[in-house]
Amino acid sequence: MKKDSRQDVPRDPVGQILTHEGRSIALVDLGQGPSDLLRATWSSDRPFQSGGDLDSAWLLPILGVGSAAASSLLAGNVFLATANPGTLMTIGTGVGSAVVGPNGIVAHAPFVAASSAMTTVVAPIMLFATVSSVTICARLDQAQRTLGRLVEVVEHVRRLLDAEDYARFETASEQIDEIRSEFEHCRRFASDVPGRLARVEDRVSRLRSKYGLMTAGDVRSEDDARLVVSSLNRFFLASLYDLRTDMLQLYLALQNDPDVVEVRQSQLRKKIERYGKDFRQVLDDNRIGDYRRALKEDLAKKRWSRRWRRPFGGELARSMRSVRAIGKDFNSVQARVAQWVDAFEAASDESCQQSLVIYRDPDGERTLRAHHTRDVRLERAGGSS
Repeated sequence: MKKDSRQDVPRDPVGQILTHEGRSIALVDLGQGPSDLLRATWSSDRPFQSGGDLDSAWLLPILGVGSAAASSLLAGNVFLATANPGTLMTIGTGVGSAVVGPNGIVAHAPFVAASSAMTTVVAPIMLFATVSSVTICARLDQAQRTLGRLVEVVEHVRRLLDAEDYARFETASEQIDEIRSEFEHCRRFASDVPGRLARVEDRVSRLRSKYGLMTAGDVRSEDDARLVVSSLNRFFLASLYDLRTDMLQLYLALQNDPDVVEVRQSQLRKKIERYGKDFRQVLDDNRIGDYRRALKEDLAKKRWSRRWRRPFGGELARSMRSVRAIGKDFNSVQARVAQWVDAFEAASDESCQQSLVIYRDPDGERTLRAHHTRDVRLERAGGSS
């Protein structure tokens, strides 16, 4: 009689908490029953309503010969990988933990309900990189939703852009949104995407560098004030585009080149930190307000001077009114920057709810797939872990 491949598969969820450089993720084998129920609820073409497909080479090490993970996946079980604090707490009291180093698991804490063989052949560092990548991208998605699609954002500030720059930003936004839309619809990037993304990345990087330099100028005239407002708008837009492009590059690396995922993720993290500081500087900076106050002081001095003449004083008062109007545009730029910064900082909890659902394609011999989604999470049932 042929041996049933399911006999060694855990009947209940079995999990393990992996820790690396102070960060923890949970890897959970949902077991036969829950896996069958979950599979019965999803369609073959679009298993989940949220998230996207991560059909990539990093999944292959999970199918190591003789591992518990391989046996479970080949038997049809579904795995869940997540950094959700709720999931970590749910399984933390019952499954033990493992410390992950650059070359794999280097130490085990006592296990209560999980087999130590479960993750011996999984590529833990890549698993960390993937979960972290999904979390970063989810935060960027949430922050972007507060402003609208890129093409809508550029349209909102169209009056502050000259025709040439408007065309540049509009074209870049359409290309970025188009690539993202294709990815969400097809669950994969097309073969021409690397070239398309590289061209957008180069164009956007040039725009950000150009207007980053122009935002640093002193404000000593009305023309200077107008230049600051227009440059800040362009600088903020180019920064958003640059982050969106890097996010797509990170997803592309997960699909095609797992060896560079950690590098891409590290670069994006550092860029977010750097851009965050730049955005906060925009919120703290009020050079136009400083210039307007200087004009006000000059006007007050002229009024008390016997040498004051009405034509000169009238011109100064007109400049004050003009700079006040320019200041309102500057404030609107600051408001948009603040909206993005607040949304990004508030998105941490929601982004952690993203999980990777890993499973074997029934139609493939050893093909594994993963979807990042908010549709599946592990919760405590009946007060037990």
